[in-house]
Amino acid sequence: MEYFYLIKATQKSGKADAVIWRTNKSEARALLQLDVDLEDAGIETGRGKDYQKPIRTDFPVFNDLPAEGVLDYSWCERYQLGDDGRTWALKPGQAPADHHIDDAGVSAEPVSGELVDANTTGDAAQGETVETFGNDEYQDDSSALFNVAELPFRAQLLAQYLAEERHVYHISMPHRQELSVLEMDTDNAAVQDLILAAENIPEIKKYDMPALWKFTSANKKVFPEGKRHELGKRIQFAKLWFATNAIDRGILTREWAAGNCISSVLKTDAGTNAGGGNKTDRNPDYTHTLDTLDVEIALATMPMDFDIYNFPASIHRRAKEIVQKKESPFKEWSAALRKTPGILDYSRAAIFALIREASSGITPFPDRLRGYINANLTEHKHDAPSPETLAKAGHISSAAVTLDAVKQAIDGDEGVPDLETLPTDFQVIGTELVKEAQKKRPDANQVLAAERGEYVEGISDPTDPKWITEDLTKPKQPEVSNMGNGVFSIDGLMDSQTSPAPALSIVDQARQRAAEEKLHPANSGETTSNVQMETAQPVEDENDNAVSAGEGADEPPAQTTAVNMREILAERCSGLTAEVLKSQVSESAHSDEEEAAEQAAPAWPEYFEPGRYEGVPNEVYHAANGISSTMVKDARVSLMYFEARHVSKTIQKVRSPVLDMGNLVHALALQPDQLEKEFSIEPEIPEVAFTTTATIRAFIDEYNNGLPVLLSADDIKRFLEEYNATLPAPVPLGGDKDAIGIAYLELPDEFKRIVGDDKNFTASAMKACIKEYNATLPATVKTSGSRDAMLEQLAIINPDMVAQEAQKAQPLKVSGTKADLIQAVKSVKPDAVFADELLDAWRENPEGKVLVTRQQLATALAIQKALLNHPTAGKLLTHPSRAVEVSYFGIDEETGLEVRVRPDLEIDMGGLRIGADLKTISMWNIKQEGLRAKLHREIIERDYHLSAAMYCETAALDQFFWIFVNKDENYHWIAIIEASEELLELGMLEYRKAMRAIANGFDTGDWPAPITEDYTEELNDFDVRRLEALRVQA
Repeated sequence: MEYFYLIKATQKSGKADAVIWRTNKSEARALLQLDVDLEDAGIETGRGKDYQKPIRTDFPVFNDLPAEGVLDYSWCERYQLGDDGRTWALKPGQAPADHHIDDAGVSAEPVSGELVDANTTGDAAQGETVETFGNDEYQDDSSALFNVAELPFRAQLLAQYLAEERHVYHISMPHRQELSVLEMDTDNAAVQDLILAAENIPEIKKYDMPALWKFTSANKKVFPEGKRHELGKRIQFAKLWFATNAIDRGILTREWAAGNCISSVLKTDAGTNAGGGNKTDRNPDYTHTLDTLDVEIALATMPMDFDIYNFPASIHRRAKEIVQKKESPFKEWSAALRKTPGILDYSRAAIFALIREASSGITPFPDRLRGYINANLTEHKHDAPSPETLAKAGHISSAAVTLDAVKQAIDGDEGVPDLETLPTDFQVIGTELVKEAQKKRPDANQVLAAERGEYVEGISDPTDPKWITEDLTKPKQPEVSNMGNGVFSIDGLMDSQTSPAPALSIVDQARQRAAEEKLHPANSGETTSNVQMETAQPVEDENDNAVSAGEGADEPPAQTTAVNMREILAERCSGLTAEVLKSQVSESAHSDEEEAAEQAAPAWPEYFEPGRYEGVPNEVYHAANGISSTMVKDARVSLMYFEARHVSKTIQKVRSPVLDMGNLVHALALQPDQLEKEFSIEPEIPEVAFTTTATIRAFIDEYNNGLPVLLSADDIKRFLEEYNATLPAPVPLGGDKDAIGIAYLELPDEFKRIVGDDKNFTASAMKACIKEYNATLPATVKTSGSRDAMLEQLAIINPDMVAQEAQKAQPLKVSGTKADLIQAVKSVKPDAVFADELLDAWRENPEGKVLVTRQQLATALAIQKALLNHPTAGKLLTHPSRAVEVSYFGIDEETGLEVRVRPDLEIDMGGLRIGADLKTISMWNIKQEGLRAKLHREIIERDYHLSAAMYCETAALDQFFWIFVNKDENYHWIAIIEASEELLELGMLEYRKAMRAIANGFDTGDWPAPITEDYTEELNDFDVRRLEALRVQA
């Protein structure tokens, strides 16, 4: 290769600039030779010298090029460097020399690397016709290797193209000549197309040798030699290959080699390959992405079975709504499947079967869901799911359902077929087929007549010999008789009929009937002389006779073969088609609106009439009309508070998810079957779950101990040092001239290039030869740095060992946060269960239920057990005629206001109606003698007696009891207290007073505060006695 240098003189030296060029195998060798040339010419370069350091430029292509190896001082008078500092151009006003400078050392033939015709290409490096490296002695030497990176780009590309197992950095001169021949071989389409494809990627010239080899290897896999391939496809693949991330290029190559010319590698949400290149059971024209996968997941989560390949429009709309609102369990399935590698490769049936076979309780736990997917998402043929898979997917064939309905109609079923879950086309055609089949079905009398041996049209076989008296299949010959006087009878001719058309099948008759009804809806006999049907025959074998002028629509239509109803309407009556379709769309929309209205209709009335209602949900009861006992208690606080809470509603009582033990006990004692609707119980931790950091680390240690031992940094360093010890040592360059001379004498003969007398043996010349020899020695590898850095060095000398090391499983890290350790365990055990994740999923509480810990549940169960074991409370709570949470709505007789009550428990015992309320209390520190007084104050202060009176009034209860249970842990005593008549009367009077105040507030709009007048604070009896005692002491 040619190396051209500019030796620029400093300004103060006043000397002329010089240039020199030589042909060398490498730049290192060219620099060594340049040092010798400058030293021979007596030129010193560097700081403080007359000349600056040599500057390498592009090799100029001019006829007046100086001789090789000769310093030329006239070149810079004619030429100058461009702005890029590398390209030579003729100075303005100058002309090139009229001859090429030759000397005895340079042949008149083109020099090594010279462009014979500079106009053939704009790239000097690619325009070479002969490459000799300037050394004839290596032309046939295959052991002398030269650096590929210094060759022109096309030679680099072809060198990697011919390399089979791995990339190459060096090639021999014979090999280089083979590349030149291959490059110029225009008959080799594979090579020429590869070069053209590569030239379309400008960035490719910046790639190193390994990347070029990977590019050529990918091309050989996708476009094997021996076949002609489209150049546009090769260019498209080349651009895609370079635009794709390095980690995904293998996938791109594999898909293209398999015939799937994908434009990009789809990724999952986790960054892995999503697949999508192979053939599945979906329509070939259907573009399957992660977004369409979401729609299929939403369809699979729906409870009904349908045709998964032709689903109804209403179900499709509902699926899109689920995706948009991210409803559960779609949200959990989507998050898991969108992270599954290769998920787009699986069939639709496999996705449906996977989701529909899973239990409903697995979706809240991502790790369990991931383990389920890994264990069950398997498929042999993606484009042909097995019958078992289709059955698990809930697939119903629309065609099979339609044919079954028709068969049932033929067998005598007169019912309306259930085709609601089928697509609209199948519903329309199926309904018509069933109707037609029911019409064509013979009645009982015809069947009996046929059984008796009579001929019945449609039942008896007309081809039976006993019914054939003449050959009816042949046309009857007309009879013409001579009547005399030139008159002939032609009755036989007029009676002659053409053979009837073949009978239509039931399906064809149904389609024809539907088409005729659409084409002639009135059939009223109006003339159609102004309607001329098309003469084109778009349907094969269609008998489409034009209606002649004067022919009425009431004429019997000509029989036709089977046609499609939609095709008839679209081809014959475009306007009618639009109206029919518009009517169908409006009817469908109206039907959907009615269906949505029915689904949205509340199960309970918006307004409750006075009466008794069982099973009313809590949220419905609390939002219903009427004043409850709680609202009456709020009015007793103050009317101002009542108005803010229940009229203007400026004070909102937000329900807290924090557990109320009273509600939990209430649910367990009265409605244990409704516990899961309101409460979320803390999940049990499995025995195999990882509970602490210590258990996680123990698993990691056990896993790591079972792995093969990796090479340590010391082992790698030992291998590197052993390799370096086998390498020849470089000749030292230090010391005086004598030491350098001794070192020079140790060089091989081919590197002793100094000739002549002793004055030529300068230190610089000998050092240049020593440097040249040292440059040919193999370089030592580094033995310091991290383990990965030394492993890279080991790959240079022993790639097999490094490859074996890379195949070994890496040990898991035993340090880091707990989250890091959890992720490490999941990487090798995806189905691992972690207590923290179970509890976190429970605490997220997406449904907004009340969270109950295991300890709280144990306390509540102990209270439940105490209640059921109590001799009186147990009988009340388990009485066979009990009713729980019954709602009563009524009207207050005095004020006319609507009221509502809801006792916890009511029992009808032979006409005696008993009501009860369950109350939890905490009185662990109350002495036994003061318990009754404390319970009395509890009833009065919390207005329990007012509620009891209101219950008895509205629900017509004869007796009322309170079941008090102490909720303190392990101290669950129970008190059954009956409301006396005086207590109920007191409660009733206070209730009436509060209701009058509420009614007055509604009438006047005046809701007074609890204190409306100013007053003077007076002493009570206790303070008066204290005052008198202090006066005496004073």
